[in-house]
Amino acid sequence: MGFVTLFLIAACGDSSQVSITSQSRQPDLIINSTKLYLNSCYSLSGVFNHNGTIKTKVILIFPTRPLSICADKQSQLNFDGTYLTVRICRTSFGAGGCGVEKYRTKDFENWQEYIGITWHDNEQYEAWRWLGSNSSAADEITKVIPAH
Repeated sequence: MGFVTLFLIAACGDSSQVSITSQSRQPDLIINSTKLYLNSCYSLSGVFNHNGTIKTKVILIFPTRPLSICADKQSQLNFDGTYLTVRICRTSFGAGGCGVEKYRTKDFENWQEYIGITWHDNEQYEAWRWLGSNSSAADEITKVIPAH
């Protein structure tokens, strides 16, 4: 009975963390006038200013991972001028370490998920697939530039 209860809690998660209130919390990242809020491993929300009208929208709901917990302190948002990249860290029950998931977008609408590293002509690339795709092939690759 205990395992079934644990499974239901892990599968459902805590839906109270999905909503945001901009008055009670600082944004995790601001791009131009858009405020972004990372809601644990559940969703990414944005507060947009459309011609003076403020709109709040959930822009990405992360795929669920049953029997895992989120490590909020290791999750992060980054904007490099082209891509908004979201890194979330989930640990499976009974396993150590962090299973990092990465997602990225250029427009807040079309998202890609990181699927691993590939090599071309002895150069390292990150492989990305459109979120929701069933293909095992990369839809796009990005050259990895070593940090100095």
